[in-house]
Amino acid sequence: MNFYKFVCSLSGYIIKCLLVMDFIPSQVRQINRRKLLMRVNLTVLILVTTFLQVSFGARGQLITLNERNTPLEKVFKEIRKQTGYDFFYDADLIKAKKPISISISKGDLKDVLDRCFANQSLIYTLEEKTVIVKKASLLMTGLLNARKPIDVKGKVLDEKGKPLVNATVKVKNSSKTTKTNNLGEFEFKNLDDKDVLVISYLGYKTKEVQASQRSPFNIVMEAQSSELEAVNVVSTGIIDRNLNTFTGAANRISKEELQRVSHKNIVQSLKVLEPSLMIFDNLNLGSDPNAMPQMTLRGNSSFPQDASTDLKGDYVNNPNQPLFILDGFEVSLTKVVDLDMNRIESVTILKDASAKAIYGAKAANGVVVIETKKTTANKVLISYNGSLDAELPDLSSYNLTNSAEKLEAERIYGMYSQISPYAPNYATQLTLDQQYNQRLKAVLSGVNTDWMSLPLRNAIGQKHGVSMEFGDRDLKLITDFSYNNVAGVMKGSNRSVIATSAMMSYRFKGFLFRNIISYTDGTSNDSPYGTFADYSKMNPYWTPYDEFGNLKKNAETGLVPYVGSTATSTISFANPLYNSTLNTKLSKKYTEFTNNLYAEAMLMTGLKMLLRGSFTNTKNHADEFYPANHLKFDSYKDDDFFRKGSYKKNEGTQMRYSGDININYNKPFGEKHLLFVNMGASISERTFEEVIYNTEGFPNDRMNDILFAKQYSEFQNRPTGTEGTTRDLGILSIASYSYDNRFFADASFRGSASSQFGANKRWGAFWSTGVGWNIHNERWMRDLNAFERLKVRASVGSTGSQNFSSYQSISTYNYFMDKVYQGFLGSYLKGLANPDLKWQQKMDYNIGLDFSFLRKITGRFDYYRSITENTLLDFTLPPSTGFSSIKENLGKIRNTGMELMLTYNVYSDPKNRSYFSVTGSAIKNKNVIVSISDALKTYNEAQDKIAGDRFNNRPVTKYYDGVSMDAIWAVRSLGIDPANGQEIFLNRNNEKVYAYSPADQVVVGDKMPKVSGSFGLNGEYKGIGLSAYFRFLYGGQMYNQTLIDRVENVDMSYNVDKRVLNGTWHQPGDIKPFKALGSVEIQQPDGTWLRQFVRTQASDRFVMNKNEISLASLSLSYDFYRWKYLKVMRVERLRCALYTNDVFTASTIPTERGLSYPFARKFSFSLSATF
Repeated sequence: MNFYKFVCSLSGYIIKCLLVMDFIPSQVRQINRRKLLMRVNLTVLILVTTFLQVSFGARGQLITLNERNTPLEKVFKEIRKQTGYDFFYDADLIKAKKPISISISKGDLKDVLDRCFANQSLIYTLEEKTVIVKKASLLMTGLLNARKPIDVKGKVLDEKGKPLVNATVKVKNSSKTTKTNNLGEFEFKNLDDKDVLVISYLGYKTKEVQASQRSPFNIVMEAQSSELEAVNVVSTGIIDRNLNTFTGAANRISKEELQRVSHKNIVQSLKVLEPSLMIFDNLNLGSDPNAMPQMTLRGNSSFPQDASTDLKGDYVNNPNQPLFILDGFEVSLTKVVDLDMNRIESVTILKDASAKAIYGAKAANGVVVIETKKTTANKVLISYNGSLDAELPDLSSYNLTNSAEKLEAERIYGMYSQISPYAPNYATQLTLDQQYNQRLKAVLSGVNTDWMSLPLRNAIGQKHGVSMEFGDRDLKLITDFSYNNVAGVMKGSNRSVIATSAMMSYRFKGFLFRNIISYTDGTSNDSPYGTFADYSKMNPYWTPYDEFGNLKKNAETGLVPYVGSTATSTISFANPLYNSTLNTKLSKKYTEFTNNLYAEAMLMTGLKMLLRGSFTNTKNHADEFYPANHLKFDSYKDDDFFRKGSYKKNEGTQMRYSGDININYNKPFGEKHLLFVNMGASISERTFEEVIYNTEGFPNDRMNDILFAKQYSEFQNRPTGTEGTTRDLGILSIASYSYDNRFFADASFRGSASSQFGANKRWGAFWSTGVGWNIHNERWMRDLNAFERLKVRASVGSTGSQNFSSYQSISTYNYFMDKVYQGFLGSYLKGLANPDLKWQQKMDYNIGLDFSFLRKITGRFDYYRSITENTLLDFTLPPSTGFSSIKENLGKIRNTGMELMLTYNVYSDPKNRSYFSVTGSAIKNKNVIVSISDALKTYNEAQDKIAGDRFNNRPVTKYYDGVSMDAIWAVRSLGIDPANGQEIFLNRNNEKVYAYSPADQVVVGDKMPKVSGSFGLNGEYKGIGLSAYFRFLYGGQMYNQTLIDRVENVDMSYNVDKRVLNGTWHQPGDIKPFKALGSVEIQQPDGTWLRQFVRTQASDRFVMNKNEISLASLSLSYDFYRWKYLKVMRVERLRCALYTNDVFTASTIPTERGLSYPFARKFSFSLSATF
C-alpha cells in the first residue's frame, strides 16, 4: 500500500464517520460520539501500524546527514545523491517550509524522511525510486502530531558486541537519565515517540537514537575518533588502554595514514610519519631490496655487539632495534618488512615507560605494535589490491669525469710523465706515451662509456592481494593471499614474497575464540653483476666489448706509473660486466609458519580473562656460488688452480613458543570513579641453529651444486655454524584509576627471568607509574569551548634489553675435532662464565602534553630523559686468563630529547568527503656516554692504532665518558700548506705540526642531527586525494668520504670526481683544498715488496655540516564513490592511486650516495576494489 492511497482511504473513512454523526439524532450522537472517536483513532492506529510494517523497501538505504538550518530542497538533493531516489514536490510549497537541522549516521531512508518532515505539515509516499511529497490536511496534521506514549528498552554494545556497563542514556532536552546494567540494558517508560535518546560512554562517540525506532534497541557504539584524531584506544599488544586516561607516550597511526605515504611496506611509511623512529638512509646499500633497515627509537641505548656476518637468519637483533609485536606476539624485522600492508589495521609506537614497561626486559628500545584486521562487515566482501611498481636509478649524487676530463686529469696528475728526482727511463717513457696516445685515440673517436648504466635497469615490480571476509556477529572469517615482487635497479636483484593468512573468530555468549594462521615464503636474489662500486670506478675511455662486439674479460691491460718514483707496474683492469655472464647464484630463501590462538572469556560483569598462545617455525636457506671462471679467482695459480670456484650454503631453522594469560577487571564506581586492574603471566622459548658449509673447487659454471665441490674451503675445512636457546618467564600487573575523567593515574610491574643472564641474576624487576590531568574536562575549561583535548601527563619507570647472545653468561666449550687422546676428543673453554651478569636496565622519564584546539589544531609534545644502566660491555681481561674479555655490566648511557607533532586542519567538509590539512613533526635527541670507566680501554687503544696507520683514511669510532656514541673523531686541520702541499695539523696543545698523531684526535662532530623530522600536506576533495611529505635533517655532521676516495686519495688508475681537475695541489704556490699523494713500497713479512698508496688520515678538513631535505612521498588518488553505476555492478569501493617515493634529496654535503647499491626513485600505480 503506498502512502497516497493510504491518506485517501483514511480521509474517506473519517468523512463518512462524520457524515453519519450529522444524520443521527443529537441524543444518540452525544452518547456514541466518544465511542466513535475511539473507533476512528483505533482505525487510524491500525492503518498507520500496517503502513509502517509493509511500507517500502527503503530499509537498507543507509544515509548520513549533518545539516544545520538547511532548506528542505538542499536536504532532498543530498538524500538523492546518497540513495538515487528522486523527489516530486511543489517547489513553492517546499520553499515556504522552515529550514531543518538533522544529524544522523547510517540511518535508513524512512527514518531520515520521518525526521525531515517532523512538524512540517507534509506527508510523503514512495513510488518505485521516487519520493512524492504533499501537503498534509489539517486533520492529518493533527493525527501525525498527536503524542504517542511509548515504552523503550534497549542494550548498549561495543563494536565487538560486548555489553557496555554503566553507559549513560538520557532523553534529549529532558532531565530523564538512566545507566545501563551489567548486561548493558536500559529502559524508559512513557516517552514521546518524538523523543531522542542520547547515549554516551567513556572513549566512544556520543550517539543519538530516535525513541520511535523499533524496541528493544541494540545500540552499537563506535570508538571515539575524528578526522584529525586517531581512535581513542591505545593498543599495547597485550591489553587495550583508553587514550583519555592513559599516561604513556604512544602514537597510533591508522592504515589510511600509512597508505597515504607508501603502499610498499610499513617501515617506509613509519620513516616519514614517526619522528622518534630514526631510520636514516644507508649511503652504502641505497635502495637494495634485500637490505634490512637500521633503526633506533629515541636514540641508541646499547653499545654495538659483535655479530657474525655469515649468518643469514634473524637470530640476534641489533641491540638498539625496537621490539616488534604483531597481533600480540614478537616477530622479526624481516617479517615486518615483508608484511602485506593491506592486512594492517593500525601501528602503535610505545615510547616511554608507562607505555612499554609491560614488555619488561625487551622494551628498552621501544615497542612497535602492529594490529591486523580482525573485524568484518557482517556480510561477504571480496577485496583486491594490486599495484605496478617502477624503480628508476638515482645517480644525481655522482659527479664523475667523462673520458676527455679523465684523460686530462691523468695528464695533470703526472700519469704519463716520470716525475722523480731520478733520471728518467726512456723505454718506460715511450711506453707511457704510447698508452696516452692510445687512450687519446679512444677519446677522440667518441668513446665515453657510461659504465654506471651497464648493471642498472628501470625495474618493474608488481604486487597483488586478494582478501575475503565472511561472517556475522558471532562467526567471522577473513582470508587473504598476496604476492609481492620487488625488483631492484641492479639487474638480477629482486625480492619476492608470497603470503597467505586466515583469521577465524567465534563468539558464544561470553566467550570469544580467535585463531590466526599465516604462512610466508620469501625469496631474494642479489645481483650477479657484483657491486655498483665495481662499475662507478671504471674509466669512461674503456669499453666492455672489443671491436668485434665480443665481451672482454679485461677492460684494459696497461702500465701504471707511481707519482714520485720511476716505478711502474703492468696491471690488467678487470671488466666487471664479464662476471654477469656467468652462472653465479646469490640467493636466499625463508619460509615462516605462524599459528596464534586467542581465547577470551567474560567471567562476570567487568571481569575478563584472556589466554593466548603462539607457535612460529622459520626455515632459512641461502646459496652463494661463484664459478671457477669468475674474476675473483683470476689470481689462483699453480697449487691453487683447482681451488677455483666456491660455494657457501647456509641452512638454518628457528622456533618460537610463547603463551600468556591475563585477567583484568574494569569497574566503574558511581558516576566518577573508574578502576582497571590486570594480572598476567607469560612464558616463552626460542631456539635456533644454523649450519654453514664452505666449499671450493668447481670445474665449470654449470656444475653449480655443492655436491660438485672438490673440498671444503682451505680456511674452513669443516662445517661451521651456531645455535642458541633462550627461555623467558614473566609476571605482570597493571592498575589504572580515573576520577571523573579528569584526573588519572596508572602503574605497572613486570618481573622477568631469562636464561640469557647469570645464575645469580636471573630475575629482573621492571616497573612504571604515571599521572595525568584532562584539563579540557574541567568545567571552567569547557566553558571556554576552545579545547577538545588538553591533557598533561608524566611518567617514570624502568625497562630492560636482551638483544644479546643466548650463552653470554655461562661457560661454553668447544671440541678439538682434529685431535684425539686415548680415543677421546679433547675440549677447551670457549667463553668464561659470569653468574652475576644481569639485565641491562633503562630508566625513562617523560612529560607530555596532548592538545586539540578549536577542532583545527591537534598536537603532542614530549620531553624525555632516559638513562641506560648496567650496559653490557666486553670487559678487558689480563692475558694470563687466556681470554681477552668477558661480558660485564659496566656502561651507562643517557639520551635526552624533545618531540613535537602538529596537525592543522585547514578545511573540512565530511559531507562531501573533503578536507585539507598540513602536518609536521620533529625530534631533538642528544646522546651521551655517562660512564664506562676503563671497560673499553683496549678497544679504544686498538682504534687509535688503526687511526695511526698511514694507509687508513677512515675515521675510527671511540667511546669515552661524556662523549656521544655518534661522535666523529679526527685531528684538527688548518688546511694544505701552499709551499709544500702538506697538511697542517693542530695538536692537543694547539701547536701547528705536519706530523699526524692519533693522540691528537678530538671530537670534531656528531653524526646525530640536532633536529630531524618531517612535514607535509594531505587533502581530499570529492574523492580526489593529494598527499606530499618531506623529511629533513638539521645540525648534524658527516665525514665526507667521497672527497677522500674520489678526490684526495683517488686511485688515478680509475675514474675520479671532477673536483680532481682543479682542487688538488701540484706545485708550490697552489692554494688548493686537497693535497696530491704519492705511493711507497712496503716490505712484506715474506721479504717481498708491495707498493701502497699513502692515505689521508682522518682530519676535520672533511667534516661537514649536514643539512638535508628530501621529498619522501608524493601521492595522488581517486575514490570512485560518486559513480552510481558501481553499485549496480555490486562494487562496494573502487580506488586508484599514483605514488612517488624518494623523489629527490637536497643536501649541503656533495657526497656520493649508494656506493654498493644505488638509490632509486620509486613510482607506482595502485588499484583497490571491494565487491
